[in-house]
Amino acid sequence: MSAPLGVALTGHHLRLPSVLRLARRAETLGYDVVMVDGDTGAVPSRPETPVYEGLTLAGLALTSTGSIRVGSIRLPFFWNPVLLARGLCTLQEVSHGRALAFFGVGPGRGFGRIGIPDRSPSERLAWLDEVLEALRPLLRGEPVTRRGTYVGMEEVRLPVTGAPPPIVVAAAGQRALELVDAHADVWDANVPPLRERLEPLREKIRRPIETWIWVFARPGESVEQAASAYRKHCPWFSEVSDSDLPRALLWGEPERCRDHLRGLRSELCVARPILDLIGLGEEEAVRALEALAPANESSIS
Repeated sequence: MSAPLGVALTGHHLRLPSVLRLARRAETLGYDVVMVDGDTGAVPSRPETPVYEGLTLAGLALTSTGSIRVGSIRLPFFWNPVLLARGLCTLQEVSHGRALAFFGVGPGRGFGRIGIPDRSPSERLAWLDEVLEALRPLLRGEPVTRRGTYVGMEEVRLPVTGAPPPIVVAAAGQRALELVDAHADVWDANVPPLRERLEPLREKIRRPIETWIWVFARPGESVEQAASAYRKHCPWFSEVSDSDLPRALLWGEPERCRDHLRGLRSELCVARPILDLIGLGEEEAVRALEALAPANESSIS
């Protein structure tokens, strides 16, 4: 059996039909998780870019597929946790248990234009903590009362019909890792896939937890082409040095990429790499999916 491998179709650069076709193709090829676009205010550098509502987009991807799990990131200040829990439970029911509850704190800026005040990192983390503290029992169908700074409810209970979706938290900072420790089923390690970046963070989590990590993937491209694309599409990791980029990216012939994935699984002890295809058009993304398909590589471990 092939080892788990996911794919991310994020970056708000693909139109809806492309996202759905790629999700179906990924499923056919043996990928078991697909991440689609989530909460955002806007993509100001590309006004023509589609900005879809993440929960709806995840629902469409789930109803367009039959076995792959689907997640889209939720930012706590976008949501009332009861309404969010209802949405996630709905996705779980219509997909027969394939939804993922994926969370992060977001950049905290640029949302004023849509009426959401910018928040400091400490505020966003405290808000996410309160949302997740309420969300887990809500998703289990338990009665919940909370009187917090950001979350308040009185004896709310949802008529849950199935198992709750796994809670996945993207985190790299100390306080965010504490939220992983307290609330997450899966840690989405929000760092480049380099041992020296991952291991110091893992040591701060006090319990064993399933770990996923995103790997920027450009099979068939040279390291120079992959590095240039990475600099363009992933500016949040701009501190990665040029000398480290060849180790942090998937580039070159497919077999080289598969060897690198084997090494990442072993060296970083990650349960599921997520191929980051941000910036690729539909045809390019299909080629990347086919080049690294789990169905074609049963020996990755």
